[in-house]
Amino acid sequence: MFSTRRGFSLIEIVVTLVAGSVLLGIAAPSVSGVRGHFAVSGARTTFSSLHARARAQAIERGGTVRLVVDAAHDHVAIWSGGERLEMIDFATEFNVDIRATTPVVSLCMTARGFADPDCNSFVEAPTITFWQNADAASVTLLPMGQLVL
Repeated sequence: MFSTRRGFSLIEIVVTLVAGSVLLGIAAPSVSGVRGHFAVSGARTTFSSLHARARAQAIERGGTVRLVVDAAHDHVAIWSGGERLEMIDFATEFNVDIRATTPVVSLCMTARGFADPDCNSFVEAPTITFWQNADAASVTLLPMGQLVL
């Protein structure tokens, strides 16, 4: 008579766990690198959307709307008069750091859909970079309001 064995032996379970641990150790660093790439890419896309919304709000309201990048606090906000229409904290939402050529960049969009160079806080086109570890993505704001990715 042959006896039938049910289940796994302790050695089989230990070998499976060790093999799984080795594979997880190999895969984990590459997953964290991909996460950083997606974070900075998502931050740049969100910034592009905020830029487009600032322009659309200026046209819709028939007045000047300001897009303010506060690199010191990692915030980007849209203002109309004294009212903040929208703000995103990139450190909290995307876990990225904002770096810009100046600590605060302000772009004034007019009702005609382009920027007012006399109202902007810059003359030279500032570059805004989103950083997380070794990953980075940048945009450049041109004086007339265009966004270069």
